Amino acid sequence: MKQIYTHENIVILHSIRNILAMNDIESFVKNEHTIPAGARHGINNIFHELWILNDQDYDKAAALIDTEIENPIVRDPWVCGDCNEENEGSFDVCWKCQSVPA
Repeated sequence: MKQIYTHENIVILHSIRNILAMNDIESFVKNEHTIPAGARHGINNIFHELWILNDQDYDKAAALIDTEIENPIVRDPWVCGDCNEENEGSFDVCWKCQSVPA
């Protein structure tokens, strides 16, 4: 087991955990339930941690975090071929008619 990422926002960690799971990398969040006690210990002393279970997945997980979270590729907006609606580059499906770009 190795720690791969630390963040104060639990939502960010769970998003990363989902990205890793979609790439067959097992992980878990540590210190998830410690924030209520944070006031007693100093809120800045408690961080949520993401750990991977298999050490051999570390490099692949680090690369995914880098490309998906730290330095994501910014894609240009696109126009739907079915309804002519402009969509943000982050959309894989048209938000208006749910068509997939060609």
